[in-house]
Amino acid sequence: MTKLSEIVFESGDVWVHEDKKRAIYTVFVNGITHATSDSVYSTLDLAQARAEYLARRINERKRRQ
Repeated sequence: MTKLSEIVFESGDVWVHEDKKRAIYTVFVNGITHATSDSVYSTLDLAQARAEYLARRINERKRRQ
């Protein structure tokens, strides 16, 4: 279970989880019933860039509908 303190970045339906034990950052995308991991990075700046990219794509897709 993810603690709120472990979420280091959030943009729309996308967020980044920090795993301090393994020194990794996982990008998650919210779904209807659960979040799904998209990718894992060793640095926060890469994870944040991926999260921002995914959030933009999701928002564009929602606007088209």
